[in-house]
Amino acid sequence: MSFTYPELWLLAIPAGWIWWRTRGESRVTLGLRAVALVLILGALAGTHWRATAEGRDVIFLVDRSRSMRPGAEDAALEAIRLVESERRRGDRVGVVGFAGEAALERLPSADATFQRFESQLDVDGSDLALAVDTALSMLEEERLGSLVLLSDGEDNGGLAGDAARRALARGVRIDVVPASAAGGVDASVESIELPERVDVGEPFQFGAWLRSSGEAEADYRLERGDEVIAEGHVSLERGRQRLVFRDVIATAGVATYRLILGGLADRVPENDRGLGALWVEGPRGLLVLNHDGEPDTLTSLLGRSGFRVTVRRPEEAPLDPVSLAAFRAIVLENVEAGRLGTGMGAVADFVRERGGGLWMTGGRASFGVGGYHLSPIDEVLPVSMELREEHRKQGLALVMALDRSGSMNANVGFRTKMDLANEGAASAIELLSALDAAAVLAVDTLSETIVPLTSVENPAALAESAGRIRAGGGGINTLTALRAAAEELADAPQQNRHVIVFADAADADEQGGCLELVGELGREGITVSVIALGAEGDPHADFLRALAAAGGTEASFTNVPEDLPRLFAADTLAVAKSSFVEERTAGRVLAELRGIGRVELAEFPAVDGYNLTYPRPGSSVGVVSADEYTAPLFAFGQRGLGRSAALTAQVGGSRGGDLVAWPDFGELAVTTARWLVGAEEPGEVFTSVRREGMHAVVRAEIDRDAPVAADLSQLRARLGSLEGEWRDVLLERVTEDRFEARVPLRRAGVHLGAVHLADGRFASLPPVTLPYSPEFEVRDDARAGERVLREMATLTGGLVAPPMTEVFRGERERVRRRSLVIELAIAGLVALLVEIAGRRLMLWGQVRMPKAVGEIRARARRRGRPEPEPEPTAPQRRDAITQGHGTQDMEDAVRRAREKAGRRLGR
Repeated sequence: MSFTYPELWLLAIPAGWIWWRTRGESRVTLGLRAVALVLILGALAGTHWRATAEGRDVIFLVDRSRSMRPGAEDAALEAIRLVESERRRGDRVGVVGFAGEAALERLPSADATFQRFESQLDVDGSDLALAVDTALSMLEEERLGSLVLLSDGEDNGGLAGDAARRALARGVRIDVVPASAAGGVDASVESIELPERVDVGEPFQFGAWLRSSGEAEADYRLERGDEVIAEGHVSLERGRQRLVFRDVIATAGVATYRLILGGLADRVPENDRGLGALWVEGPRGLLVLNHDGEPDTLTSLLGRSGFRVTVRRPEEAPLDPVSLAAFRAIVLENVEAGRLGTGMGAVADFVRERGGGLWMTGGRASFGVGGYHLSPIDEVLPVSMELREEHRKQGLALVMALDRSGSMNANVGFRTKMDLANEGAASAIELLSALDAAAVLAVDTLSETIVPLTSVENPAALAESAGRIRAGGGGINTLTALRAAAEELADAPQQNRHVIVFADAADADEQGGCLELVGELGREGITVSVIALGAEGDPHADFLRALAAAGGTEASFTNVPEDLPRLFAADTLAVAKSSFVEERTAGRVLAELRGIGRVELAEFPAVDGYNLTYPRPGSSVGVVSADEYTAPLFAFGQRGLGRSAALTAQVGGSRGGDLVAWPDFGELAVTTARWLVGAEEPGEVFTSVRREGMHAVVRAEIDRDAPVAADLSQLRARLGSLEGEWRDVLLERVTEDRFEARVPLRRAGVHLGAVHLADGRFASLPPVTLPYSPEFEVRDDARAGERVLREMATLTGGLVAPPMTEVFRGERERVRRRSLVIELAIAGLVALLVEIAGRRLMLWGQVRMPKAVGEIRARARRRGRPEPEPEPTAPQRRDAITQGHGTQDMEDAVRRAREKAGRRLGR
């Protein structure tokens, strides 16, 4: 045992004097105070004990970036397991995975076997310094350790040398295992240099830079969108060279160019494609999606009013961010959500992030019954689509039989398919109320009741219970599921009774007898629907489709597990028979209708049904139904940068003839479309963007002479990828009239965005592109990465490509120091607290003296020291008083007590 500050033990002298002066009368108090003082002095002196730590820690750093060759992770797993088998007593192995970021895969362990890499990383980058620093933080100071780096050495961070020096300062060596580099020439499309903006019909010239590490012959093809506009052959030389192209564009929006090199035996084929984009200024029109993609009453009316109208079937519509940039607003005219597919996210971003307009009209394929509840589009509408108990007339008994087979254990991001199915069941339950009852079954070869048929008094609690299903069995036995569901519904009092069967379209077993059972259920008033995870061409899709048809519904198929909550909600809304009002209803015009423009409507025609919805906070309602619901027939509102409107009555068709025949319908439709198109962007702000490496540099310049002064109190840039990942940064003033910001580009592809002003207005940004991951940037020296790794190993005393059986080489024992400061301080405080508590509660007077104290007194008598007379006991004092000899003693005692009390009070 040793001390960090041994000189502080000199404090024992004044501490001993204080102890003596305050020692008190009780020997227990005396001892406890002495112990407390010694413990506290030991803590102040920094007491610690020294011991020997045996073994070494080895941390593997595994490069998982996109530039690593196929099979690299499997080779890393094999190396890790080999080293784990070489562990001796005290040895531990940990794992760090890294790319553009680093993640702890497993803490150092003496006995565990590493199974697989699980962290989700940004694979478009390699940061060796971050990986080394993460591993160093895992090494304990008192243990010996080293790092094993498995990488190709392609470092985008540029600080690998600094990290190696930090490892050297810690006494940690870095062994490196370079990934083998492919030979041959590496040619790439370095950039396509386009103007930021051109006008429709304006001819322009642009160039593309190619770069090669050696001489080669290549073919090239230039595409604009899906159209090939140039082809040719080029002889590549070492270094950079430029190709020149010309083009003219006839439509407004975003134009994308892709230059592709071919005919190469290329070392890195991933960088043989270049990408560029520009903004084409010009008039942008309306995109109308309807049932058949043919012109109808609404589209003809808008076309005659001067709008550029494009009509499409949802399946044929260009529902991606680049294509939607050609339009100012989108009209969804009674089309089901499922027909839009993954384009719903792009439509929502078009409104919220790009300032576009959205108009949804009603009908049996729209709003809640059309499957839009819990969809991305739901979030940008001015109305909500939940079921409210006060507007329900009939209850629903709902049983959901969920496939929990092993295939449902597959991961989708950070969740499993089973988790998303559970979430779907929960979303259905949350739509219900006390009128309804719900049950949840988990089915594989057997059926397990997770939630028995229960009145939905507490939807949140039932939804939480529904989330307990875990996958792991065989395929769903469909007949078993249907029988279990029928038993649950046998005694249900609700008039509407329904079964949702959720199954894998490729693995729905026990099909015999199912259609007959569903027919029997139908005769008893029980409907059956199917939600299938898979495609309509999967092996059991036909059976599931027939099962739903026998149950009086249609099967819903999806290959996107994240879509399951929406599908469960849509199914529930459809069978609840409360989200579409079929009775003919008149409309009542409200004053808020003037919020969309100069429209004067005295009355609104009666409609033959409408979708029952509710106003969202912040939205305006222009027309309401004149029935018991007083529900929105026409509502509108601002959503993010854009605007949206909802007409819950059908336009034309079987239930909307009177509406389109109404003389003022044209005025309402045209005014709504003009409002959705929105105001012009601010003319006093000019925006631009350029790419520097993996960052977009956004610039906003202010025109001080503009008639309207821009609000510069806060300028924000939002930039998003085509996958819907958005970045938000503040612009900083760099000159009096210029603001700039750097936005990281995390994904290859086109990025669109806008600069947001503090007053709510926005200015669109030209598109910026990241053609491919920086991991694939061309390098003249194919061995540059390997040299970086060798330098790191040399600097820290490590080896290049060492045998895995030697990574534990070196010293195996290190003297470790264990501080006792905290323990001693706590023990000292506890001793003081015990002493105080015992003294205040007068516990020490009841403690009997141990025999050792009696022996000490005996030795004192033998040395001739007189012992104090013992105090008389209580019986002895009573006897003395009784015999008449204690009166004087009692008076003396009282007198002494008074004198003692007076001294304490300072008298």
